[in-house]
Amino acid sequence: MQTSSVVTMSVKNPVAALSRQFVQCVALGLCLAGTSASADTIFGLHGSAHLWQPELSGTIGQNTNAFDFSSSFSDDKGDSTSILAAIEHPVPLIPNLQVRNTPVTWAGSSDSASGTLLGTITITGEVDAEFDLTSLDGTLYYEVLDNWVSLDLGLTARRIDGFVAVSGSGLSDRVNVNQVLPMGYAHARFDLPFTGLSVGARGNVISLSGNNMTDVEAYVQLEFDLIPLLDVGIQGGYRRLGLEIEDIDDFESDAVLDGTYIAITGHF
Repeated sequence: MQTSSVVTMSVKNPVAALSRQFVQCVALGLCLAGTSASADTIFGLHGSAHLWQPELSGTIGQNTNAFDFSSSFSDDKGDSTSILAAIEHPVPLIPNLQVRNTPVTWAGSSDSASGTLLGTITITGEVDAEFDLTSLDGTLYYEVLDNWVSLDLGLTARRIDGFVAVSGSGLSDRVNVNQVLPMGYAHARFDLPFTGLSVGARGNVISLSGNNMTDVEAYVQLEFDLIPLLDVGIQGGYRRLGLEIEDIDDFESDAVLDGTYIAITGHF
């Protein structure tokens, strides 16, 4: 086996990172809207840029010798800057469209870890670990409610690409992930009248044969009119990504990436 190197990614300027992501999501929203000159009166464009710094906990690896990321690893850091863009329209029966991209990186080290990811060799002692996962969501949804209380329901196709890797004592082990999953989608929001404040929750979930993936977030948002036809908001919340795999070819996962996030939102 070859020794792998661990790359730790960090966001040194969160405001600049969010600004860049926000510009990207606005551009994506405009592309989704097409070239109609009256798009702002026919279509609703929603965009947001999220800065999330999750922690990794739980276990990943062989069912009898998995790595415990909750207690064994320190000096760890996770980063994610994701963008979301959605287009809503008044045409009955045709669903609305949302696109979201979420890259997540995490890296940690340990002087006492022991375990096996996918192979047969136990890696122990001074161990470096890296988690890299990118999910690209395409969601079709309907607005079931659209007033002070809003509710969206739909279906997401999520493409996930990434890996989990560990290395130590000249050895390395790695699990690659490349999969497309269908997931249920829901987004509920309650607007506090005349305040610009709202609270909400959004989530995707799939459960197949005891294997589960859940991605949920809850937030508080303050929104205000920046210019005519553009509402801008500041959002703060908590996001949890759970990966539960039960004994597939002696591999299992009961891992969670979770933590608080901040976001800039826009609505045309």
